[in-house]
Amino acid sequence: DFEGLKEMKLQLAYDLGTYEELYPFMEEIEEAVDIIEIGTPVILREGVSQIENIKKRFPDKLIFADLKIMDAGKLEADIGFQAGADMVSVLGLASKKTIEAAKNSAIQWNNKIMIDMINLEDPIMKWTDFMKMGMDYGCLHTAHDDVTDGENSLEIVEKFHEAHGGQQISVAGGIDPEKIRNLKSFQPEILVVGSYITTAVDPSKAVKTIRQVMNEISV
Repeated sequence: DFEGLKEMKLQLAYDLGTYEELYPFMEEIEEAVDIIEIGTPVILREGVSQIENIKKRFPDKLIFADLKIMDAGKLEADIGFQAGADMVSVLGLASKKTIEAAKNSAIQWNNKIMIDMINLEDPIMKWTDFMKMGMDYGCLHTAHDDVTDGENSLEIVEKFHEAHGGQQISVAGGIDPEKIRNLKSFQPEILVVGSYITTAVDPSKAVKTIRQVMNEISV
């Protein structure tokens, strides 16, 4: 069932602070994190120009700019890649032309696209199309506003995994140790954890807990 699935990667969704605060924060938890996600709120607050410095400071991490592109696919993806991001996100709700244009930008920059399937009616069916379009990763994403309503996204992940497996897939939205344990039999390639780490009193302890649970379920 897990054939060819590499060890799960941990993506830190950094939404709440500033770029300036990201450096000391990351230095504390650097070893445990594989992908640094510059969250949409940070990009809206402060722009993309500092992404280059983040990449220079953490060269071995994949830097993901969560641009959530919905239109002007090439123009907007170019902005992220030019700023130093290794990967940007496009919404699965965008038009085929927008998604293809973003992908073309990624090809030119030799970088990656994450298709964010937030609010998508049928991610299971759509992922087949997205793979044909060359998407590098797909994110099964429960909206921040819906997570707080306790909407159960586990069922979607389970059904999705039955159809497609977990490779190239990330799972996001209110992820904590308990939710990770529930993913034992349908593991994604990437786990996206935000507030559980970023709002923790002791972030390095929170990351250790997350990593511990990831190791537990991958045995």
